[in-house]
Amino acid sequence: MLIGLAIRLIILPFNIKTQNQSKKMQEMMPEMQKIERKYANRTDQEAMILKSQETMELYKKYKVSPFLSCLLSLIQIPIILAMFYMMASPLTHIMKMDEAQINEYKDEIIATRKAEAVAMLEATSGEYSLVEYEKALENIEKATYLNPTYSEIEVIKEKELMDLNFLGINLGDVASANKGNYKLLVIPVLSALFTYLSVAVTNWLNKKKGIVQQKPEDMEIPMPDMRIMNATMPIMLGFVAYSVPQGVGLYWATSNFLGIIQTLVMNHKVFKKEKKMLNEGTTKKK
Repeated sequence: MLIGLAIRLIILPFNIKTQNQSKKMQEMMPEMQKIERKYANRTDQEAMILKSQETMELYKKYKVSPFLSCLLSLIQIPIILAMFYMMASPLTHIMKMDEAQINEYKDEIIATRKAEAVAMLEATSGEYSLVEYEKALENIEKATYLNPTYSEIEVIKEKELMDLNFLGINLGDVASANKGNYKLLVIPVLSALFTYLSVAVTNWLNKKKGIVQQKPEDMEIPMPDMRIMNATMPIMLGFVAYSVPQGVGLYWATSNFLGIIQTLVMNHKVFKKEKKMLNEGTTKKK
């Protein structure tokens, strides 16, 4: 949670700039549509160059960067990947343990589990034919005994090397691999819920500002149907949180929750500033 808060503070300047640019993008949209209509029936190279030049001039006029809106999303990608690798390999990335020591722990666990499997097979050997017994023994030898992706998490649990518990939930557990543990559904559900609320709050604030999301068939510039994306994104991210260590899902849920608060606070400040400017303008006219 503290990591989520720290990262939100780091990317706060980008959030402020993105919000300001979104407002400017709405203001420049009518002129952007004029450019689209101007070159709608032309596909020659000269038209494409002129269209590109006029579009860039429009960006300069409104002081909008066409890349900044994507930057915030791109920043999140390495952060999420870093969180995944940190939670999937905590011995390497958190405890900074030597690889030789990690492999030694893994070999011990594999040997113990293999010995237990052989002992169990021998205890029930009378129930098998010779061929079946040899086949079962062969399967025991071939078994991996450790999940290759989350082997370090299994080592931590087996050797009790680190406490990954948070409010009764082990942040190294993966919900999809522990289907009987319903507590592990809490974080994926919160991840989906806060993602949905983040989108819903943004849409609500846009409506208050008079910004109405157009349907694709009503747009002069073809755009993806954001309604479908807004509906599927929470489900998709909830499924991702269900399929990765709980610590990754907790970060995403915390980040979205803090993002909702941040959006509301920022918009409240902008609203108060605009209201103050409007009142001052009205006073001057009088």
